[in-house]
Amino acid sequence: MKIKLYRLTMVLLCVAGILFIGNSAKAQGLTINVAAESLVSGQYFTLGDIATISGEDNQRIDNLRQIRLGNTPAPGRSVVLTGELLGVRLSASHTDFTGISWQVPPQFRITALSQLITGQRLVDQAENYLKERLVGSDIVITPAGRTQDVLVPPGEIVVTIELPYGVKYNAPTNVTVGITVAGQLYNKANLRFDIKKYEQVAVVSRALAARELIDSADITFERRDIGRMPPGYFTDLNKILGLSVKRQLAPGTAITDSMLEKPILVKRGKTVRIVAQIGHIAVSVPGIALQNGSQGQFIRVQNANSKKMITGQVVDETTIQTHI
Repeated sequence: MKIKLYRLTMVLLCVAGILFIGNSAKAQGLTINVAAESLVSGQYFTLGDIATISGEDNQRIDNLRQIRLGNTPAPGRSVVLTGELLGVRLSASHTDFTGISWQVPPQFRITALSQLITGQRLVDQAENYLKERLVGSDIVITPAGRTQDVLVPPGEIVVTIELPYGVKYNAPTNVTVGITVAGQLYNKANLRFDIKKYEQVAVVSRALAARELIDSADITFERRDIGRMPPGYFTDLNKILGLSVKRQLAPGTAITDSMLEKPILVKRGKTVRIVAQIGHIAVSVPGIALQNGSQGQFIRVQNANSKKMITGQVVDETTIQTHI
């Protein structure tokens, strides 16, 4: 109880000193003149940031200037203090304030210094980053939504870009923009972009009947948004020439792998070579195909030595590959 009473007494004396000493103590050496408006930076603001301290005792002046009065507001924001509140904060420093003349406005404003990063600057840097990654592609990048301006403390600004989920062509692409000021990460902004990538895709130029073989005259190439394309589309004519279509196709249809009948490379009962990949080592054994198979198709085969049945992928006319 005695300690609390002592602390309260010190606070009251400090406040009283700030409010009532005025000019009467000038003869004792130091004068502290608190500004009505102050601009501050850094994590904390001190008495030296908001006041002019004059006198002949340089060591004492330096000590007074370093007294912390509170956390600096967010960049561009302000806080308003009164003489009473200043006295309370000063008393917490346990500093001797005798012999000091105070000039303190009834209220005074403290504003944190700031610099503006426009939302457009963040969008432009993110967009340039995307263009560099997608160089050579036929793409259209459109920002999704509006990016707010950001106030940051003074210091050198460095902007870093990340793609946490990669580039997407069938959904918005998320971009994380990190804002570093004076070597310290200050903020992160999450931006979204709609990215469309276009390619010249193989399209049927005339109606094709089921089982009809594809000729070069049957195909044209059109610029299509691949984000809206089903998987397995073609950009190389040579990969589809001579293949037949499974069903009737109308003009303008983009051809995909699922629409084509690939030639049978391996026939049932044929002797094949089974290649088993074990890490970086490939082991080859003779086998017999138990099914017909096209390139890339998985079929059942039998190990000619162990008689064990396994599933492998058709590589060519004589090779079936399996992974162990």
